[in-house]
Amino acid sequence: MKKYLLMVPLILFPYIYLFALISLNLLVTAFENPMASKIAYYLWIGINITYLAYIIFIPFYNTVVSTRGKYTAYQATKINLMIKGLQIPAYVFHFLIGMMGLVASVWGIGIILVALVIDLVTITLSGISSIGCSIRMRKEKILSLPASILMGIGCFIYCVDVFIAVVYFFMARTKNKNSAAQSTFEISGIVPNDI
Repeated sequence: MKKYLLMVPLILFPYIYLFALISLNLLVTAFENPMASKIAYYLWIGINITYLAYIIFIPFYNTVVSTRGKYTAYQATKINLMIKGLQIPAYVFHFLIGMMGLVASVWGIGIILVALVIDLVTITLSGISSIGCSIRMRKEKILSLPASILMGIGCFIYCVDVFIAVVYFFMARTKNKNSAAQSTFEISGIVPNDI
């Protein structure tokens, strides 16, 4: 369960910046005392810097942990699919914001750029996390070397990354079920060829 909870801030990244902007506005207007307002502002900055540092660290941590074998391929693909799947609504939201930016004349350029930057950072961070999944699947001989390289690159492409996450999950689940069946046969003494 801990491995899934570690990824929650990464999953929430494309959503959390909206709350950060709203909270900044509330902090500035909530305090009448300029000193209290300044303290709240610096506290807000400190929390955001800490959050961003964690967000930058955790994909690399997930990649290293998956590569070293702490997670099985099946566990790594479940984490990968959870990250990618729960970020889909954010991609749709940013697409809609970008479309609204197209009709907003000059002001729309800033809206489009913000949506684009948030999407690029999100897919980069989730793609870095997916690299560990590709390496783990290669080490467990679920994927060939060329397939793991191509799919690892595909994890950084919009829409393709979600498709690859689903493919990874089903391939690892099939391998996991086959391994469980094989170990059951070994325990019972029945060889699959005898069935």
